[in-house]
Amino acid sequence: MSDNVLSSSAEISMPSSASPYSGLALRLYDTFVLNFTSPFAWGCRKETINALYRQNVTPRHAEVGVGSGYFLRRLATRQWQTVALIDPNKSALSFVKSRLPGVPVVEYNGDILRSDTLPSVRFSSVAANYVLHCLPGPMASKRIAIQNLAALLVDDGILFGSTVLGVSERHNALGRVVMDVCNRKGAFGNTEDTEECLRELLALHFETVDIKREKTVAIFVASRPRRLPANPDSNQHNDSGGAGA
Repeated sequence: MSDNVLSSSAEISMPSSASPYSGLALRLYDTFVLNFTSPFAWGCRKETINALYRQNVTPRHAEVGVGSGYFLRRLATRQWQTVALIDPNKSALSFVKSRLPGVPVVEYNGDILRSDTLPSVRFSSVAANYVLHCLPGPMASKRIAIQNLAALLVDDGILFGSTVLGVSERHNALGRVVMDVCNRKGAFGNTEDTEECLRELLALHFETVDIKREKTVAIFVASRPRRLPANPDSNQHNDSGGAGA
């Protein structure tokens, strides 16, 4: 594990949504999540998300809920200024950094539900890919995460990502099974998540919001963060919350 992980003075507990991502699970992430679950359970192709990254990532970028680093790895030849990796799971941070040789990576051991664990510097782009559906519901409670994501951006910055919507969507049989298992185990918290609620939450914190759909996945781009008064709840800790899809 890297010795260069930056942590705040605040203590971070491993959220249940982030704890599976270590060892073999990280090495199988691309195969299981991106090549199987995403296209066959959710109906979202990795090519769609790859295009989202290509269109919106900037040289000064933050990746929240780092997963396996697949999409950043495909952009590794870009002229980066800095790439911040933000995740409560140090194993995931170390794994993704190892997949990005030559990229100026800074690792932050942080929880998106707690602003006091996040970097104070700002970035031109922030990605939260397959993150929001992992946070504990109901969806209105995820406003804290979106507020904290907005705070990571410069005034003309861009937030982008994707999230699996809840049971009101037309999930196929495989999707319904995965939804049920993941929500019961605490890996997901998206039972009540809807596109409408996502749009409302993003609009509270960004001047421009665009959401497209690929089957049961909402793909969003939000820009020009609104500078709102600090919410005292943004530092509250929830043991079942965290980033990482």
